[in-house]
Amino acid sequence: MTQADRARTAVTAMLAHPEGTRRPTPSVKAARAALRSLGVLSREARRIEGNPAARDMVAIAVSDALTDAFHLGRTYALSPQDLEQLHIARLSGRPFPDWTNGRTQALACHVGNLRHMARAYGLCEDQLFDGAEQIYKHEIA
Repeated sequence: MTQADRARTAVTAMLAHPEGTRRPTPSVKAARAALRSLGVLSREARRIEGNPAARDMVAIAVSDALTDAFHLGRTYALSPQDLEQLHIARLSGRPFPDWTNGRTQALACHVGNLRHMARAYGLCEDQLFDGAEQIYKHEIA
């Protein structure tokens, strides 16, 4: 499964969650559902690792999912900065720009939900976003 395929699977799971595209506040629950569709952060995986490792598991899972999202964004002609700007539009309550469509909006919501999940676990969402962007750039080079 390619990075873009993993992101598509996660976005599909996020869209199936009732809070997946909630505005203006992203949803940690929808992010968790998206990651579970990939087999990460399942209850069993968290139980095996134990609570002290939960934060580390989230950091790795969010970073990997953001990197996958950037790969999918590339197939939609979206850069990581475009996705960040769409996330900011969502947070502000403004409508998405006219040039977006349902797929790009859903991907932006997925990125926002992942960022919100990182913050909920006490992680620096900007640091994870920037790190994932660097991994993405390395992978496409």
